[in-house]
Amino acid sequence: MNMEFNADNPFVQALAVSTTLAIFMIGVAMGIMRLASTGSPSVPLPAILLIFAVIFIAGSVYFENRGADYLGSMIGGAVASFVATFSATAFFTGIKYAMEGGISVLGWEQIISALAVCMVASMLIIRTLQHKLQSAY
Repeated sequence: MNMEFNADNPFVQALAVSTTLAIFMIGVAMGIMRLASTGSPSVPLPAILLIFAVIFIAGSVYFENRGADYLGSMIGGAVASFVATFSATAFFTGIKYAMEGGISVLGWEQIISALAVCMVASMLIIRTLQHKLQSAY
């Protein structure tokens, strides 16, 4: 029973991707908690605007290249940039909250439980997306 643990191992890949996505989910959740309690993000406004602008442009070009008309590409770019900007802002706010003692407020048991639940959820999301993308082509 020789199991190599390298980047080509599908078990390691699945564990790494689901753990990374789960940590991102927990960071976003903690960021939303912090935003709800303080009302202000930890990310400076110029950085938020820059993230929004870059993703808006990239999203608009992406949707235009996929066949969307002018209005559709602009709306698609705006929606994509809003979601990505909100997620990034919430994540970095959550990381700052965690580093300032937010984990001790919530407790390690809740964080580990949330990590486990998010790992399972992220694996379900990843597999569903892979299945849908494979069936689309």
